[in-house]
Amino acid sequence: MEVGCGARVRTFGSRRYLYFWHYEREGGRSRRKEDYIGRVDDEGARQELLKRMAVYHGRAEQEIARRRARIERMLDRLQLAST
Repeated sequence: MEVGCGARVRTFGSRRYLYFWHYEREGGRSRRKEDYIGRVDDEGARQELLKRMAVYHGRAEQEIARRRARIERMLDRLQLAST
């Protein structure tokens, strides 16, 4: 499981553009993806970038909590079986 996301600025000519990078599962593997957001000087694009980062982190937190709960249930079963 790859967890991570961020911003990338690409320059074409004299203009700068924002991209949101993140990891997605594809065919059983984690793959880094980049989504075009907009121009760096666009306030709406900057807000969209921050929104996408917050959503990504929220999903990652939920996934980690789900996995941790599963591991803790397995530990509980092992402790019950050993007593």
